[in-house]
Amino acid sequence: MTPAQQKERAVEFLSMLENPDPAKIEPMVADNFEWRVMTRMPGFAPVKGKEGLKGFAKGLKTMMPNGVNMKFGTVFSEGNNVSVQCESNTTAANGRKYNNLYHFYLKFDGDRIAQVLEYCDTNHAREVFVAA
Repeated sequence: MTPAQQKERAVEFLSMLENPDPAKIEPMVADNFEWRVMTRMPGFAPVKGKEGLKGFAKGLKTMMPNGVNMKFGTVFSEGNNVSVQCESNTTAANGRKYNNLYHFYLKFDGDRIAQVLEYCDTNHAREVFVAA
């Protein structure tokens, strides 16, 4: 894939978080796919493989039934690496406002996404989804 195609694929993949459908997402990822939220905070276990991705998609729909409403910013691509900056703006299933800032690093294996590293405000996520 060219860098432009990788950038397009990365944004397409992350856009699918609006209404995650494992049947559409699965062909975009490598068999050894891994999604890791970059934190040491408990409760953020990595998502591994296509089966893990299916559970992740289901969880997102439950937590944010109206989608993530992602606004994309800068996207860079070099080699097999893509960097995406974006911001979510939605209401969680529990009624709380969820407006997080992200940097996603995606690593490609050929034309498929092998790894996603998610950098975000994990304390905000905890406050919205976990805190009482």
